Amino acid sequence: MYNIPVPFVDLDASHAPIIGEIHECIARVVASNNYIKSYEVQRFEENFAGYIGTAHSIGCANGTDALELALEVLELKASDEVIVPVHSWVSTASSVVRTGAKIVFADTLYDEFTIDPKSIEERISPATKAIIVVHLYGNPCRMDEIMALAQKHGIAVIEDCAQAHGAMYKGKKVGSFGLMSCFSFYPTKNLGALGDGGMVLSDNAELIDKIRALAHCGQSSKNVIKYIGRNSRLDALQAAILNVKLPYLDRWNASRRTLADEYRSMLQGSGIELPVEEKDSVHVYHLYVVKAPRREDFIHYLEEQQVGFGIHYPFLLNEVEGMKDGRIYAKANSYKEQIVSMPMYAFMKNNELEGLKKLSSNIINHKYGLV
Repeated sequence: MYNIPVPFVDLDASHAPIIGEIHECIARVVASNNYIKSYEVQRFEENFAGYIGTAHSIGCANGTDALELALEVLELKASDEVIVPVHSWVSTASSVVRTGAKIVFADTLYDEFTIDPKSIEERISPATKAIIVVHLYGNPCRMDEIMALAQKHGIAVIEDCAQAHGAMYKGKKVGSFGLMSCFSFYPTKNLGALGDGGMVLSDNAELIDKIRALAHCGQSSKNVIKYIGRNSRLDALQAAILNVKLPYLDRWNASRRTLADEYRSMLQGSGIELPVEEKDSVHVYHLYVVKAPRREDFIHYLEEQQVGFGIHYPFLLNEVEGMKDGRIYAKANSYKEQIVSMPMYAFMKNNELEGLKKLSSNIINHKYGLV
């Protein structure tokens, strides 16, 4: 049997060409003996804000903390509501729970997996204080419609960009539309550290200054405790590594988009539904998520062929304990039992691509009874 193992993700493919630069920056940080709130962190904050197109930024420990800190500075009350997509990673919603505010879920778009502006509009009430939009899988939300709704009702928009580093909507980077945006630099992200890391960006200096203090044990300056804060800081080692990687991000994203084009060519006519990219969007394919009508059979076939896969995510957020609302979200429910994440990473090896082409050919030829 023609059987070439294809990993779900291969970090070495992007690390190998720059490993010397990574080792050099690690050695520089170690030699500096300056590991927390250092020049390396400040430089990455400035560089990444410049890349996204915002005026200010603050690094923190991870993407979940970024969301929680962004919500905290809004000073939400228990009676306030935050609209969140029902299909995302749990941190999008748990960050609201931790503020004490009320989650209100909105449905998602069947073809794009992102929050449905019409569902947002249906869920807005006088208590709505914020909307968290998630550029899920690297696919930009429909930001013009969402921002118009937010401005009409005086609602803050927070962009969850954990999977969308470098994605664009109508010529602007995602993360530059809302009042604040939140990023994760988990190792497998399009721009990933060698550990955890996160960031909040905004054009509002006052909000970023408050988040900076909250994330540094509540200190507005050394030993001046202005808030009840937390310890959530991006360390110098991760910042230095991210500074090395940032200039390569667009190249890596272009490679992911090329692989997405290959998938479209390979799987056309297979019976597997492919992700849709809006004409005004630049999807960066953190994940390449398809819909397989017979998912268990499809997964079994992938396992037979030693092709990696994932399911992102096998549940809706309103099914999570402590977040259940008893509602049915028709679009998200219609695809949650079908989604499968295919291998996706920059610079896939030629033999791995050939393995995927053979796999796709077998699906199209009905050899495994999948369609």
